[in-house]
Amino acid sequence: MNKSGLIALCLLFCCCFSSLQASDEIIKKGRALQNAKKYDEAQELYLNAIKPDSAEDLYIEAASFLGKVQRYEVAEGVLEKGLKAYPESTSLMNLQGLIKHRKGDNDAATRMFEAVLARDAENSFAKKWLETVKSGASVTGSETQSGEDSDSTRSYSPSPSGVYQVSASLGKEEQLKLAVELYKEMMELEKWELDRFIELHKQVIERCPLTDQAEESCWRLSNLYMLGQDPPDFDNVIAVLEHLLKQYPETDLLPDAKNRLMMAYQRTGRMNELVGLYEELFTRDPEPEDDQTFMVRALEFGNALTAVGRGADAALWYQKVIERDNNRNSLEARAARARLSGQ
Repeated sequence: MNKSGLIALCLLFCCCFSSLQASDEIIKKGRALQNAKKYDEAQELYLNAIKPDSAEDLYIEAASFLGKVQRYEVAEGVLEKGLKAYPESTSLMNLQGLIKHRKGDNDAATRMFEAVLARDAENSFAKKWLETVKSGASVTGSETQSGEDSDSTRSYSPSPSGVYQVSASLGKEEQLKLAVELYKEMMELEKWELDRFIELHKQVIERCPLTDQAEESCWRLSNLYMLGQDPPDFDNVIAVLEHLLKQYPETDLLPDAKNRLMMAYQRTGRMNELVGLYEELFTRDPEPEDDQTFMVRALEFGNALTAVGRGADAALWYQKVIERDNNRNSLEARAARARLSGQ
C-alpha cells in the first residue's frame, strides 16, 4: 500500500472511531433520559443525533426506544434511515418487522421476518416472531419483544423492583428445566432487548432458586444494572447482590460480589453498610501480603469510618497505611497523612 492509501485508511479509521464514540455518548444520555421518563427529550436527542454516518447501534437504540413507548411512526422513520445506511443489518430488519406487527400490518411484518431468515436461516428472533405473526396473535407496545410467553412463564408475576421473593412451588428438577428454558430464551434475544434480559434473569432468581443458574443470574443482573444503565442503577445492584449473599452465603461469587457491593455502597452514600463490609473483610483477611492491596483497603476503610463519625478508629487505620508504606511516599500514604492532619 502506498503512502497516500495508508493515510486515507487511517483517516477512515479515525472517522469511524469518532462516530462510534459519539454514538455511545448519545446512547448513554438517551438511556438516562429514558430512566427519568423524559421521553420527549430522549426522542429529540436521538433524532437530532442521527446522521447518515451514525453507528448502527444508535439507529437500533433509537428505534427500540421509540417502539417501547409506542411512537411507531417515528420509529419507522428511524428504521428507514438506518436500513439505507446498513442494508444488511438483520437487527434493524427485525425491529422493523416488530414495529410493523405492532401497528397491525402483519403482511409487511411477515415479509420483513422472511427477509431476515433468507439472510440468516437460524435467526431465532425472526423465527419466533414469524411464528407469532402467522398465528394471528396480537401484541401491544407494553409487551416484551421476544414473542409469546411460554407455558412456564404465563403464571409468573415478578416481585417489585429491588425485591426478590423466591418460590418453592417447583421441585428441583422442574426448576432446572425452567432455568435452562429461560437461559435458552436469553440466548435468542437481540442485544437491545435489555428489559427482557432483566425480566428473565429475575424470573430465574425467583422461580429457580435451587439451581446454579439462579446464582449466575444474580451476578449477570448486577452487570446489567451496572453496565446497561447510564448512570448505573446502584440501588438495584445493591438489592440483587444482597439477595445473592443472603441466599447463597457460600457462593464462589462471594469476593466479586462483596467488592461490587462496596463500590455501590460508596457511590450511594451507604457508609454504615460499607463499614460493615470492611470490618468483615479485615476480620477474614487482616494482613494481605500485597502492600498495595492492604493500603488501598485500609485507606478506604478509614474514609468510611470518618464518614460515620468514628474518627478515632479511622485514625488508627490511616496510621496503619503510613506504617505499611515504609517511607515509600505512596499516594495512599500521602492521602492518609492528609487525613490525619485534617486536610
